[in-house]
Amino acid sequence: MTITEQQRKELATFLRNRRERLTPDAVGIKNSYGRRRTPGLRREELAQLAGVSVTWYTWLEQARKIRVSSQVLNGLARALRLDTTETGHLFRLAGELAPTLPAPCSREDIPEQYLTFLEFQDPLPAFIVNHRFDVLAWNQGFCALFPYFESLEQRRRNTLVMMFDERAREMYPNWEQDALEAAALFRAQAADQLAHPAYAKMIDDLQGEYPEFRELWERLDLAPSVPSTRCFDHPTLGRIELGYVKLRLAGADATLVVYQPVLDSSLLARFRDLVEERIRARLRLAGGSVGRPYRQSVPEDVLRTPDGLDPLEPGVTPFEVQRVPRNA
Repeated sequence: MTITEQQRKELATFLRNRRERLTPDAVGIKNSYGRRRTPGLRREELAQLAGVSVTWYTWLEQARKIRVSSQVLNGLARALRLDTTETGHLFRLAGELAPTLPAPCSREDIPEQYLTFLEFQDPLPAFIVNHRFDVLAWNQGFCALFPYFESLEQRRRNTLVMMFDERAREMYPNWEQDALEAAALFRAQAADQLAHPAYAKMIDDLQGEYPEFRELWERLDLAPSVPSTRCFDHPTLGRIELGYVKLRLAGADATLVVYQPVLDSSLLARFRDLVEERIRARLRLAGGSVGRPYRQSVPEDVLRTPDGLDPLEPGVTPFEVQRVPRNA
């Protein structure tokens, strides 16, 4: 597979970064090259550990146009003490793993069944993102967790971009760590898409607008996509802790993310109250009609309860309403 010039540059930067993180003591090398002027291992030392020539390895760090075999990459991964995520990143940069993801998919590419399933996650906050972290669809619970989300411009409805929004920083008590993880996760997924204009523009824009992102991006950290937890300072719910899981959607270049309470058993009921309040407000604003939260326009139908009650009447729960034709 042919790799782009940008991938070669990224590969060179990644190798140099990981080499400088290692110390001779960490890999059992005695200082046989005299006084050190740079941090980490010398190129000669790493080449020896990886079983390659110094000249050839130097060419790699200079982003020369040379072909790298899987055997050599495995040797470099072992010498650099790379973990599974970092090794996969190394291989993708070198073009040994074919890109598995095309250009970012859009809302229209998400099958209807997934959108329905997303809606059923209420009141748990849930959303669907593509591999560029664009938020393609969301439920009422997601808007309850991020009250400002629907006021964002379309281009800013992206979980990485949102992490650096001033309103988001106020919500994350561990913002520095959360932002680091977000940037590292994005980098881990971006290796085989660096030449795509959608990725390049997003990275350039973030680095230009947020010095903090530029600093984090230059660290070259990587993070695996695994279930985890996150703390929020919510304007209504106060300090809360939510776990989240990610589910890849078959037949779509997208991932479903669902947040759920970790320790507070009452939090689900509190989210339900927030979501019900949002639905009632939307019904009032729409004069009795409302569309699904992931729709761009309001469909021409009316929400009623199964027995025909007004959903705004006291005692009627918005989750009990169903969609019926306007002329029914």
